[in-house]
Amino acid sequence: MSQIDKVRKQRFQFIHQLWQIAGGDQSKRVLVRQVSEPLCLNEDEVRVIIQYLNGEELLEITTHGFNVPSYLDASLYIKHKGVMEVEQALLKPESPTDHFPASVVNYINIGTMTNSNIAQASSHASQTITISPDTKQGILEAVNMIKEFLDEQKLQQDQRNELRSDVSTIESQLNSPKPKIGILSESLSSAKNILESVSTIAVTVAPIVTQISSVLSMIR
Repeated sequence: MSQIDKVRKQRFQFIHQLWQIAGGDQSKRVLVRQVSEPLCLNEDEVRVIIQYLNGEELLEITTHGFNVPSYLDASLYIKHKGVMEVEQALLKPESPTDHFPASVVNYINIGTMTNSNIAQASSHASQTITISPDTKQGILEAVNMIKEFLDEQKLQQDQRNELRSDVSTIESQLNSPKPKIGILSESLSSAKNILESVSTIAVTVAPIVTQISSVLSMIR
């Protein structure tokens, strides 16, 4: 993933996370840290992201005239343009928005499966899928394996940060009432690519990569 792709991904994840927490309510106050912490973004990254999104009038940041302990304790409000941008991306994932590239965004309803109902994403429908508890468990197993790997192995700091960000995104999606299969797939693939690049500990990485590949085959 190129640097510009990474930045654009982070911008969309941020505004999407804000939209989810606020429920699309432009009057709902959300702390910066409520958005940044689930995405594992540090303060410097958050400042750059908010500077762009605020400049494009997708969100508003304010301290309401008070001194706050940290930049992360400032207040965010999603603006009308931000709501429209996120909803346009979700409703028409095959089309770019004014600020974000086209991406396939699918919805997963995780719960007890009786039958799987899949509708291909188009201008009139977004792909939806109900997956079994076994599939969800497979995703959680992959996440736990990555966490154990992070605890036990020495990695370059940027690789560690990327993996943590991917894990946080996956967990956030699984805990969401409407997780997005596109975001889950992208985060799992990103984690897999990072692990495959750690050739010095290939024996340790191999079982995790196998688990991720198995999960990806279930949700794609």
